[in-house]
Amino acid sequence: MAWGGFTSAELEWQYNPRETVPEFMTHFERFVKLSGETRAQLGGKIDVRFGDGPKETMDVFMASDPGAPVHIFFHGGYWRSQDKKDYAFVARDLVAAGFTVICPNYDLCPDVTVADITEEAVRCIDYVYRNVEAFNGDRDNISISGHSAGGQIVARLATHDWEETLGDATPFSAVIPISGVFDLEPIRHTSLNDDIRLDEASAADNSPMLDAVPMDVHMMVIVGGNESPEFVRQSDAYAAYCGSAGHKVPVYKAWGANHFTVLEEVFLGTGSLFGHLKRFLQP
Repeated sequence: MAWGGFTSAELEWQYNPRETVPEFMTHFERFVKLSGETRAQLGGKIDVRFGDGPKETMDVFMASDPGAPVHIFFHGGYWRSQDKKDYAFVARDLVAAGFTVICPNYDLCPDVTVADITEEAVRCIDYVYRNVEAFNGDRDNISISGHSAGGQIVARLATHDWEETLGDATPFSAVIPISGVFDLEPIRHTSLNDDIRLDEASAADNSPMLDAVPMDVHMMVIVGGNESPEFVRQSDAYAAYCGSAGHKVPVYKAWGANHFTVLEEVFLGTGSLFGHLKRFLQP
């Protein structure tokens, strides 16, 4: 057995959404179309640089009024693929609701490590926090979310030593991991690791469920109801891990949604969780 009682083929199905959702290209194509329409509609500040890495840039879709809540979304792609430009659609209806929305890129494996990506995400948050007024944002109302690998990224950001980075400041008040991977060990036993290149030590070091319990911030976990049992289990286990420190972290399952369509349920105004998202981000 490869890991946890699963064969290699079973793990591949559990953890590789392109295996679980054979029509995945249909969803990518829809994301690209929606994102192109969103960029055309909103304009935005494109490719704002926040660090020195080749991909350390972000797209900013600004609220029309200053002092707006800010939401930062980290895309997925198993730390090895995807680009912010194809996820601009997450901004469309939040901007209409008065938010500034920021979509960062980050360098990808195997050119960098998963730990390097966390450091790049820290630099992004640091930059946004220090420059938030230039984006019509409210420094005291910043939230973050991430999908798939982005879910791991934001969970790690919730354990970062922000006092060392920003002094006494806590740069965000709400965290939403969506369809995240919080224990990276099983990934080592799939073909995904050809690019990610985790070993036993780095898998443990970068696993939020083996990290310090997150800071006391507003958090909820989201996963698609039709995702593989392992993705659902990891979301439930991570919320329970946070709960072990007394944090109340609910898990919302977008019923009928797979690993890709869950984003439409969360970020599009027609989605089943969009209204809840807005309320959660403006407690």
